[in-house]
Amino acid sequence: MDQTPPAEDLPPAVVTFITTEHFALSTSRAAGLSEAGSRVSFFLVSVSSGLVALAFIGQASQLGAAFYVFGLTVLPTLAFLGITTFERILRNGMEDIRYARQINQIRQFYFDASPLARRYLRPPVPDDPVAVVSDLDVNPQHAAWYGFLSTAGGVGVVNSVVLGGTIGLLIQLLSHSLAAAAAVGALTGLAAIGAHMARQRAAWHAAAARWRQQPAAHR
Repeated sequence: MDQTPPAEDLPPAVVTFITTEHFALSTSRAAGLSEAGSRVSFFLVSVSSGLVALAFIGQASQLGAAFYVFGLTVLPTLAFLGITTFERILRNGMEDIRYARQINQIRQFYFDASPLARRYLRPPVPDDPVAVVSDLDVNPQHAAWYGFLSTAGGVGVVNSVVLGGTIGLLIQLLSHSLAAAAAVGALTGLAAIGAHMARQRAAWHAAAARWRQQPAAHR
C-alpha cells in the first residue's frame, strides 16, 4: 500500500531535497555522457593521427628500421589508450543506468505524492534490474552482435584492429613474411574483439547481479 503522503502534506524541505536530488542526478548523467563522448573522440583522433604519422614515417624510411621502431612505439600506446577508453566507457554506461534508476525512483515519488502528475508525466518503469539491462546485451536471448551497437563495443572493435595491427607488425619484423603477419594479425584482432565483447557482457552481468542484491531503497 502506498505510504507516501500527498504533496500538500509534505514539508517544504522534503520537496526541496527531492527536486535538488533529481537535478543533481540529471546533471551527473549529462556529465557522464559528455565525458564518454570526449574520451571516444580523443581515442579516435589519436588513432587517426597515429596512423597518418605511421604512413609518413613509412614513406620517409621506405619501410626501414625507423618505420618499425615508430610503429611498435605508437601502436602499443594507442592500444593501451583504447583499453582504458573501453573500460571507462563501460563504467560510464553502468553509472548512467544507476543514475537513471535513481531518477526513476524519484519519479515514482512524484506520482505517489501527487496524483495530478499522472495526467502529465510518463509513469515510471518498474525498478527491476533485469528489465533495465535487458536491452544492453546481457540477456542470453539477444543476438551476440547486439553488443557491437554500444559505444564501448565500437571502441572495442577499433581497439581490436589496433591490437591486431601491432602484433602483425611485430610478426612482420621478426619473420619478414607478409602472409604470416597478416594471418597472425587477423587472428589477434578477432580474438581481441571476442575478448572485448566478453568483457562487456561480463561487466553488465556483474552489475545486474549487484543491483539484484541491493535493497530497493538503495538501487
